[in-house]
Amino acid sequence: MNVLQPLRNLLAHAVESLYYLAGNLRAGALGVAVGRGARISPHARLDRVHAIGAATIGRDVVIGEGTYIGSGWIFSGQIGRWCSIGYDVLIGPAEHDPDAATTSPVLAARHGRSPQRTQVDAAPPVLDDEVWVGARAVILRGVRIGHGAVIAAGAVVTRDVPAREIWGGVPARLIRRRAPGRIDESALAARSPTSHRDLATGPASSQSERA
Repeated sequence: MNVLQPLRNLLAHAVESLYYLAGNLRAGALGVAVGRGARISPHARLDRVHAIGAATIGRDVVIGEGTYIGSGWIFSGQIGRWCSIGYDVLIGPAEHDPDAATTSPVLAARHGRSPQRTQVDAAPPVLDDEVWVGARAVILRGVRIGHGAVIAAGAVVTRDVPAREIWGGVPARLIRRRAPGRIDESALAARSPTSHRDLATGPASSQSERA
């Protein structure tokens, strides 16, 4: 038994906690409503983001103005403005390559190979403006979701989704197209915004995440 391993685990946990604490404080200073359980990388690019709930945000993630995230893991990707991301959503995770010699990065490392060779080489996903992602949806790397598209709860998105279409299922496919229309953003300033804190931690968005 390795008696030093518990100490290594404790040190790693302390470093990780400080890392995400720095990211959460930075996000708060930028005006983001940070919910309980949030873990935000200090390297993530946050441009006037509305709120982040109990979600983990990776270091290379970009999130645009007015977007809120309920909870989940955002490993990689670019999320546009005014997006609504539901609860327990998974965006841009690393994927095992089924055609590699082994899908196990541990086994690859033990044989002197790079663990990265067990993963699919694909670009981070891109979500254009005003995308709504329902609860427990999964968005894989290499896809683009068009402006105003809706991803239904529990969907697994494996390919591009055109603008203003509603997709759902495993794998996700077209359900129907949305009616045309767009909000005039010049009118937004005259309206009273919903509380950031409600969207980050409370039940205010629970009804809106049932795509």
